[in-house]
Amino acid sequence: MALPRLISALVAASFAVTALATTASAAPDKPLISGDARASVYAGNVAPDHDDACTVGKLTGEPIANGGFTFTGGDNQADLDITAVPSGFTVTGVVVKGGPAYNVYLVAQLGALPWNDLHAPLNDSGSPAAISHWYACGIKTGPTSEKPREEQPKEEQPSSSAAPTSSTSTSAPAPAGAVQAETEALASTGFGSPWLIGLGAALVTAGAGVLFFLRRKRA
Repeated sequence: MALPRLISALVAASFAVTALATTASAAPDKPLISGDARASVYAGNVAPDHDDACTVGKLTGEPIANGGFTFTGGDNQADLDITAVPSGFTVTGVVVKGGPAYNVYLVAQLGALPWNDLHAPLNDSGSPAAISHWYACGIKTGPTSEKPREEQPKEEQPSSSAAPTSSTSTSAPAPAGAVQAETEALASTGFGSPWLIGLGAALVTAGAGVLFFLRRKRA
């Protein structure tokens, strides 16, 4: 009689274990709670170096290092307060990771700065889990590297107001050799020759003789 009772006990125990396993597998997982009406909660892990870093939770843009932000709290703290964002970016959202899940805050839900009291999803105790890490996503709005097109230099057109070239020519002074030749040519015509001087003296003497003769005759 002892053996049948032992077999019956083992069969009953196996049924009990199977029932417990079935009940445990059928029990729903405990829902994740963001703990903030501005956030959407997601299970698992995400980080700036993941391919889906800025596509989860309707985020857009690219990861932005949190070193460019002005903030308090953050890693290993219960919450995060952001008072200023980096220049050159339009921030689209913030991801706050803690425990087995993370909260996604869209800027459309956060409104204007400052963004205070951001935190990770709630843990089993009902309080926000300590923040393991956080990052933001955004779109660059800085100047582009494309260089402006350079204007081609305009070809210079000839000016119509240029002064006309004068056709009046100025006669150059006669060279010294030509003046000397002209003087010598005039001297060769007879002006200033010695015989003219002698002729003049003879005429003067003859005139004086005639006057003297006429005076003696009258006397």
